[in-house]
Amino acid sequence: MPAANLSLQTIITHSISYLGGCGSKALPALLQYCGKEMQHHPTQKFHLLVFAADDNADAPAQHWQTLQTLLQNMQPATLIAELLQLTILPISGCQRLALERGRITIDLYLSCNTHTLKDIVVPATWISQWFWHTSFLPEMALVWQLARLSQDHCVIRLSEPDTTLKQHFVTAGFQYFHGDKEVTTKLAADDIAISERQALRHQALAQLLPFPRYCWQPLARDQQVAIIGAGIAGASLALSLAERGMRTHVFCSDQEAGDSASGNRQGALYPLLTPEADPLNTFFQKGFLFSRQRIIQLAQMGMDVPHDFCGVLVTGFDARSRARLRKIAEGQPWPTQLLQWLSTEAANAQAGVDVNEAGIYYPLGGWVNPKKLTQASLQQAQELGFANLTFDSEICKLMPNNAGQWMLTDKHDICYGPFTAVVVASGSNMAQFSQTSELQATPFRGQVSEVPTQAGLAKIKTVLCAKGYLTPAWQNTHCLGASYIKDPQTLAYSEIEQQENLEKIQQSYADAEWPFGINVGSQARVGVRMVTRDHLPMASVVPDVKLIQSLAIKQANDINFWRETAAPIHNGLYVLGALGSRGLCSGPLAAEMLAAELTHQPLPLSLSELERLSANRMWLRKLLKGKTL
Repeated sequence: MPAANLSLQTIITHSISYLGGCGSKALPALLQYCGKEMQHHPTQKFHLLVFAADDNADAPAQHWQTLQTLLQNMQPATLIAELLQLTILPISGCQRLALERGRITIDLYLSCNTHTLKDIVVPATWISQWFWHTSFLPEMALVWQLARLSQDHCVIRLSEPDTTLKQHFVTAGFQYFHGDKEVTTKLAADDIAISERQALRHQALAQLLPFPRYCWQPLARDQQVAIIGAGIAGASLALSLAERGMRTHVFCSDQEAGDSASGNRQGALYPLLTPEADPLNTFFQKGFLFSRQRIIQLAQMGMDVPHDFCGVLVTGFDARSRARLRKIAEGQPWPTQLLQWLSTEAANAQAGVDVNEAGIYYPLGGWVNPKKLTQASLQQAQELGFANLTFDSEICKLMPNNAGQWMLTDKHDICYGPFTAVVVASGSNMAQFSQTSELQATPFRGQVSEVPTQAGLAKIKTVLCAKGYLTPAWQNTHCLGASYIKDPQTLAYSEIEQQENLEKIQQSYADAEWPFGINVGSQARVGVRMVTRDHLPMASVVPDVKLIQSLAIKQANDINFWRETAAPIHNGLYVLGALGSRGLCSGPLAAEMLAAELTHQPLPLSLSELERLSANRMWLRKLLKGKTL
């Protein structure tokens, strides 16, 4: 196909001068540069931001097809081969790709326009050079957003001399280069341009005043992050921080990692989608891809991560659920690699058994063993040399000291610290501390039945989801579930819930014979998952809820106060939790985002997505609408 009108920008981080590029010629050259620099600087890390930009906001599919073609013959071959093994979908927003065991990070944006750039969170000290290789002439609003993301006196390098482009960038305060030759020097207008940049940065950060981010200095290399919890959330965060060279101390209340909510044998991996154009959709699509990437790469490193991307088939079981699925399938122009609508006949063929229902098929989905994924993530963090684990250590108390750092005390009255940052990632225990007790997440008990392979089940080829879910066999056992009991009083095995799990699968496929011959047995596992009302996790600084409620009384109905005032927080205390039933999909990306925030690096999520993940969102949404709490 003909080359698309591409604009590609990249940066390289950590002591090497920042490098940028825009255009179909730039990506090959810049990745080749990375390959050479990796050989010369074996301890160096690279972070590339890549934008495919033109005046067509609906072009991500075309851009990715073009990029795939360009990448085929690039060098170094091993790096490109790894990149092409990753699943990249033609969707908008950032798709974060980690290569070479975290040495290279690529943030790929398959569309770039003023709206996209306004929604990006990048520290102002991050980008020092851009390379622009495209004939696309951007509007000035887009150029100013590029300036907002750049250092003052940032350099713009154009592949071809262009008077109009040059004037656009010089007006925004960029230093203009053509090739290796500096064409302009510092201008008197720079002071005006810098003031305009600062105003745009202030405007962008003001959007996060109700949902605070970047509220303090980034962690220094010699500082250590305490992570309370060693499930999917805590382990993913430890790995993301280790890839940045940040040390963590992970506290696990159990004898080994992943024994709590992450301990099921098989967990289904597929995105949570809605018919509407909503940040929830973009977050879960990107989270789904990032989780797949983590699983594949850890397995390729030789880690024991049992998984099978055998697809996930979701069908209805009554008129309402069928209509809902059809609405989702038709609500957005989903990439076929992500979502396909299957007829009844096609669904039966894909499932391997008769489901006798049409439905949505996620061909990239499947199942993974959550406990092994957790342990592999922690093992990799340790092998990188930046993670310390303490087991059988239930942290019971968090206290700030006089220096603004945090001290931790466990059930044995052993004190740990001080820590500049603490992340509560303890699953169902996330609300046990005085600082987190008011977080709006509800515990739900889930019993998952472990059913031996038997006649009728052995032919299942894909994960089946309807009123309940059923996995293909692994080690001659299927997972069938799950119960959903609010505010559980016990974690003991329940025969009632075991039979209810069986009844759910029978109700799901009532016109088929095989569900009614299942002997469900008495093996099961019980866990507790924390769920939010909007089904999104919490990944942010911990809000000071008592102070928010106190201010809400004094500032009743004052919308402007909440728009213009930074919401109260517990500085240095974070929460990563409330992953609900889709933690395998949301946890690794939420952890990656939090790791980037702690180290003041570009975030893989947009401003609107950050707002949706803020732990104070339930209160602030009301206050920003002038409602009382």
